[in-house]
Amino acid sequence: MNITGKSVIGFLLILFGISLFFGGGQIGGLIAGAIGAVLLFYGIKKWNDGRFASVILLIIGFMFLGGALPFLIGVAVSAALIYFGWSMMKQGGKKEENGFYSESSKPSAASYDTGFDAEWEDFLKKKQ
Repeated sequence: MNITGKSVIGFLLILFGISLFFGGGQIGGLIAGAIGAVLLFYGIKKWNDGRFASVILLIIGFMFLGGALPFLIGVAVSAALIYFGWSMMKQGGKKEENGFYSESSKPSAASYDTGFDAEWEDFLKKKQ
């Protein structure tokens, strides 16, 4: 892989996204978000049976999700940073031809014109 400016910036975005995701080491927002989602689900499901109980479940569910909102926003931002960083690293390694990226181009082996290959092929032809 070629180390270009895009690949370096992509690597830094990935590192920043990972540090944002694991920042503080707290997963309480995930648990609160899951509880809030479950309460919202049951509140919507019980809407036809009893409106009072479903309204209480919906209010508590929204409160849980509101408390978990900073964590959920942080997870979304970190996922976006990791995605864009990865795509920049992948684009940074591609060769450009006429301003466009070419996926069909294959890396060519380094060629050194020392004349040894031609002499070796002549030697093999003489031997047969």
